[in-house]
Amino acid sequence: MADPAADMRPPALARRLPGRAKQRTDVLREYEKFNADRRRTIPLVLWPFFAPDPDRYYRWRVQLDCACIKELMTPGDGTPPSERQWRAPGDGEALPPGQLYCWHEEAGHVPYRGIVEWGDRREVSFPADPAEPPDWADAEVWAVLRHEEPHTSAFWKVTLDCGHLEEVVAPTLDWKPADGPRLADASRVQQMTEEFEQLLISNPTLEPEHQREHTCRMLASGWPIPSQERQCYTCPHARVIVAYQRVGWLTPRNEAPKPEYQAPPARDVLERRLRRAEAKAEQLRTQLAGYDEGPDACRVLPSPPAHRA
Repeated sequence: MADPAADMRPPALARRLPGRAKQRTDVLREYEKFNADRRRTIPLVLWPFFAPDPDRYYRWRVQLDCACIKELMTPGDGTPPSERQWRAPGDGEALPPGQLYCWHEEAGHVPYRGIVEWGDRREVSFPADPAEPPDWADAEVWAVLRHEEPHTSAFWKVTLDCGHLEEVVAPTLDWKPADGPRLADASRVQQMTEEFEQLLISNPTLEPEHQREHTCRMLASGWPIPSQERQCYTCPHARVIVAYQRVGWLTPRNEAPKPEYQAPPARDVLERRLRRAEAKAEQLRTQLAGYDEGPDACRVLPSPPAHRA
């Protein structure tokens, strides 16, 4: 789950990751097919911006804090993927830098996050609701919620304290964030509070803990509409990049790669270094033995011939 304090995490490490990258030819073929489909829908003059040639892209492998490993491509090899912004699947919103969407069925509940900023507004028109209640509502509840006539609602884009974006429905079409939330009548809030407390006594497991805490906060603040917090459906699947590995350019280049880790020396080099170290250790042991036999036996032995590394 995404952490509201994700900007306090240590930077991602550059290191070798488990497994292997996909074959470059396979990745190139997939990108060329994707790009050909995309270029059919945009003017030629926009290709460098929205459908660039494959020689611009550099390949990476990244490891997320859920342990999953994914492959990414960036326009150039300068900025690592952990310092870039990535979008949620499809036409999803941009995530905070260093986060990547990774869906997990067992991700857990959808948390409530505080609203820190109000953004763009849009209007959506809806037809009249059917008379038959949906599966999630009984007839009594549906009678209160149902719109018998076509209607239009205003949706505001909001930024949550986790950095993710969601939408909030305004109470009326003319409502603005500067107006602030509308509070329920104090007597009605008191009545709802008593009913909720009695409901919890009779059925303590009626709501999950995070939902129960949200209801308590709503009642304590006078049941504001719109609420000052919103469920974040991105948080359960937004993961942080904790490590990355360079793979190389999508199309071959003559320049040498930029390794992010120190490659180990060749085996024969290590063997020569070991023989030299063992010879030096033997010389030191002989000198120490001379000290143990007395000062007359102490002498400097000639150094063994040096071995080249």
